[in-house]
Amino acid sequence: MKNSSTFNIQSQSDLSAADFKVLALLYQPLMGLEGQGLYTTFYQLINKTGRHVYTHTELFDLLNLKQQEFLKIRNKLEALNLLTVFQKEDEYLYFMKAPLTAKQFLVDTVFGSYLQSEIGEKNMMMLTELFKMDVPDYEGFDNITKSFDALYEFKSLNLLSVSHHLQGRQQNGGSHLNYKFNYEVFVEHLPERLKNTQLLNEKFKEQVNKIAFVYQYDVADMVSIYEEAAKSKQNVNFAQLNLKAKLYYDQKNKLLTIKPKDMPTDNLIDQVAPQVIIQKYARTDQQGIALSTASQLLERNAVEPGIINVILMLVLKHKDGVLPNLNYMEKVLHDWLNKGVQTTEDALNYSMNLESQYEQKKKVQKVTEPDWMDDYIKDLAKMEG
Repeated sequence: MKNSSTFNIQSQSDLSAADFKVLALLYQPLMGLEGQGLYTTFYQLINKTGRHVYTHTELFDLLNLKQQEFLKIRNKLEALNLLTVFQKEDEYLYFMKAPLTAKQFLVDTVFGSYLQSEIGEKNMMMLTELFKMDVPDYEGFDNITKSFDALYEFKSLNLLSVSHHLQGRQQNGGSHLNYKFNYEVFVEHLPERLKNTQLLNEKFKEQVNKIAFVYQYDVADMVSIYEEAAKSKQNVNFAQLNLKAKLYYDQKNKLLTIKPKDMPTDNLIDQVAPQVIIQKYARTDQQGIALSTASQLLERNAVEPGIINVILMLVLKHKDGVLPNLNYMEKVLHDWLNKGVQTTEDALNYSMNLESQYEQKKKVQKVTEPDWMDDYIKDLAKMEG
């Protein structure tokens, strides 16, 4: 990087007092005061300054930093998913991302576990108390809140088209899936009585996509599942939809076929649906429960699907085809993440190490290179053929 190079800063959204509280108390112990200072400086440079382009020399002088110090601090912001950096020759674009909420940071990602390892359990308990939320007691009260569709008639469910980008937060985390479910066609095929504002929610759309991925359901399947979930009430949450998806699978128990793909091992594991693994290695009477658990694992944890697939294979092997409950599986997942597993390749290597240790403890024979994963991969490839 040249000191004379220029940079432009863009922000995902305006920050609130709650955002700055999370930055100061949760992110700061991980990125340091310098990281918090750089993030805050970037934020102020794009708020009412009238300028859009700066040189790095100006920034270094402003912060009294040398280039190497700046890069080290900037990399921490990138690693914590607070900053995305783009480069074109000597021109840089810094895209600032909003911090997670306190709940997302502490519970829904690995950041909470990492922070505890850095500051200790006692300090962690003190921090969590600072973000404690009082929940009102609704017992005896009826919810009489009017919904949008109770007051406004829906003429169409087409989304509003805007030609330019608008401010708004993107979800900072979550499982990234390449599986594409035709959500628009799904909405079109729903009965008119079930079409409401919930279907326009991006988070709900993502949840439907995840369920379709796990069970490999098509549009017709998901329409049937949604209709079943909506029988008790019009607004459907993820838990209801996932339960109906499991029951639907139990009733239909359909067999999945996948087109063959020529790809490396870790890509194969990353792309294959959990249904393939469960259908192959779980006991027949346990497959519906196992699929429901796998779906919840994907929904609740921001990791690559391939990591969960590797854990499914390992656990099913050593539990004789019975997948333990969600709490057990999340403990295994979080242990792997705390051990440094971040990618599907990491998970494959770590699982092989565990197998090697397991074989050595059994002392049946010396195992220098465990082959159980190779056998699983070959079987998965055959199922795709």
